[in-house]
Amino acid sequence: MNLIAQWLDVWCAAMWRASWQGGLAVLIAWSICWLVPSIPARFQAWLWRLALLKFLVALAWAVPIELPLLPAAERSGWESSATVFALPPGMEVAPQELKKISTQEIFLQLVFLVWSAVLGGQAIRLGLEFRSASRYRNACRPSINPLLHDQLARLSREVGLRAPPALLERQGYGSPLLVGICRPAMVLPSDSLGLLDESERSLVLGHELAHLLRGDLFWGLIAAVVRMLFCFHPLAWLGERQTRLTQEIAADELAIALQKQEPVQYATLLVSVVSKISSSPLLPALSVGVAGSHFSLKRRLSAMRFAKPISRKNVLVYSLLLAIVAMIGLVPWAVVTAATPDKPAPKEASVGGKLTSYKEGLLKFQSDDGKEHEWKVAEDTKTIMTLKGVETITLAGEAFKHVERGIPITVHTKDDQLAWIQLGAKPADKPADKQAQKQKTYWGRFVSFRDGTLTIQVNSGDLIATRIPENAKTMVWDHARGAYQPGVTADVLANSEPGSTTAFIVRVSPENVSIHVGSRKSAAVGTFVSYKNDRLMMLGKNLGESFVKKYGNSLHFNRFRDDVPAYESVDGGEYKLIGTANQVLANVKEGAVLTIHGEGDDNITLVQIGVPKKD
Repeated sequence: MNLIAQWLDVWCAAMWRASWQGGLAVLIAWSICWLVPSIPARFQAWLWRLALLKFLVALAWAVPIELPLLPAAERSGWESSATVFALPPGMEVAPQELKKISTQEIFLQLVFLVWSAVLGGQAIRLGLEFRSASRYRNACRPSINPLLHDQLARLSREVGLRAPPALLERQGYGSPLLVGICRPAMVLPSDSLGLLDESERSLVLGHELAHLLRGDLFWGLIAAVVRMLFCFHPLAWLGERQTRLTQEIAADELAIALQKQEPVQYATLLVSVVSKISSSPLLPALSVGVAGSHFSLKRRLSAMRFAKPISRKNVLVYSLLLAIVAMIGLVPWAVVTAATPDKPAPKEASVGGKLTSYKEGLLKFQSDDGKEHEWKVAEDTKTIMTLKGVETITLAGEAFKHVERGIPITVHTKDDQLAWIQLGAKPADKPADKQAQKQKTYWGRFVSFRDGTLTIQVNSGDLIATRIPENAKTMVWDHARGAYQPGVTADVLANSEPGSTTAFIVRVSPENVSIHVGSRKSAAVGTFVSYKNDRLMMLGKNLGESFVKKYGNSLHFNRFRDDVPAYESVDGGEYKLIGTANQVLANVKEGAVLTIHGEGDDNITLVQIGVPKKD
């Protein structure tokens, strides 16, 4: 049933797209021909042909060609989507919603069945017309009239045909016809021809040759196919009718030009021909004739007042305009914003030294090379303060109240702008008594392993260097078994790649150093609550009964690494990269669905915002 529902969605979208775009094209063509009736008939006919083609192109061509013409705009953040097409695991759909969806699918199935039935009837009708055309042609005999053959050969040479079409005759009265798309033939009722003089026969032959030159039989079939597919669309019927009418007018116009007649003279002969012969029943998609309905004849005679020679310059102008209309109107275009150029990675730097003074936001310190430095520091600048081995994250306005001149200081910058400050010596920089040390655990990503020292980068961006003794125990996470397996420390570290997203967990205690490489990959799903002071708070879903009883359903995450990507799904679309987690989370609206991917507790690798549509 899912496959049927998907097919119905595709069909419904395609029919709706083709219906409104093709209908709009028909209205535009009708408006142009009504407002400017002096446009040559051959170009009016092409306008109607393009309008009918729009139905078919829009039906088959779903994905537009994107034109990045709009200026690229930087995103200030992420705004949650009002519509979510898929629900995270554990969320149930109300029975009323299921009933509504089921009713909609049933309605679409009924509409599709009705359309298919009507389409089948129209296809059978077209097939019967093909059979009738074949029988009609087979019932005729080749003409043996030398005068007609000579006249047709002469006219064919004048219009540029290499060989004249087959000339057939049949007994009785009626209108001459051009029948057959692949092998066109001109059918002439012998009794009707006996009533026409030479000039009138020349008009008949010239008119049918004009249809042949213009390919009107082929375009008549295209119009029939459009009417068959969109039998419910009144503008599709109007487009077919107007296409056939303008083709008759264009054939008259071309016949006048080829035979170098005056429009008044041609109109007089046409009236005389129609009055002498009776109209034959046409096969709408497969034949064209000189005589048509009373309405058609009236419109053709009225249009002859605009029939006049067209200069080459005007022909080029009209042709160029038609080409532009075809390019813009037929091909589906979409004007989109230009791709935002990738911003270069920020240039980071650090300068260490000793604090000289801090007064009214002006920081002065002396670097290790003896140079004096000054920085204007905002009170809310992030500051990591290490006093008596205790590391505290606070703000500059509060931190400098508790430090004295001469304390070690490190100023970290990004793109020559102050990023954050570190006060005091890192615990790793201080010699410590092993008996007083407690076990420390560092989560991060592998940076290097040289001369027995392992360096990893933690979420804050700091580099942690740890001396790895020969007896260090190394465990590697086996995803297949779902457990840690022992590994050879030297081999594991030698085969690790810098920047790898695999978690490196280094535990340092007075007795030993142990390394855990990788851990169980997991994803926490929940709704966004807040992101303040580089700390994310969200309400988790499906956390498990024991977890909720012990910790509640609140999840907290400290500052992510600066390279943790954030992806967004808008209106159920595919996830697209929109920046880093630290950049975009401050602008997420409360209640938005978040998925936090990582290995272990503090090795976050990916943040996804929104929920994509399920296949």
